[in-house]
Amino acid sequence: MSTNLSGLTGAWNRLEGTPCGAPYPASLRFEANGLYRGEADPPGAFTIWDVGTWRVDSHGRITLSTANDAVISYEATLSGEVLTIVVPDGCELRYRRTA
Repeated sequence: MSTNLSGLTGAWNRLEGTPCGAPYPASLRFEANGLYRGEADPPGAFTIWDVGTWRVDSHGRITLSTANDAVISYEATLSGEVLTIVVPDGCELRYRRTA
């Protein structure tokens, strides 16, 4: 499994709908300029990652600004076209690249 997160720009859709992942977006888009957008399913529902900034820190973790303006680093891995992000409560969110 690769931990190199340099190829995150683009669109991602969450793979499985685990109950612990409910407050997180169904899709993410990471822009090369350091901005991201998350979209909930159903549209308009609350999501912790709505819009904000992102970066990969020196420890290989992804750092995102959240809906409440906190800036949080998450353990993350990229394996092929699947991005796995582990949130603070231990829930693993898996996203597949779509574009």
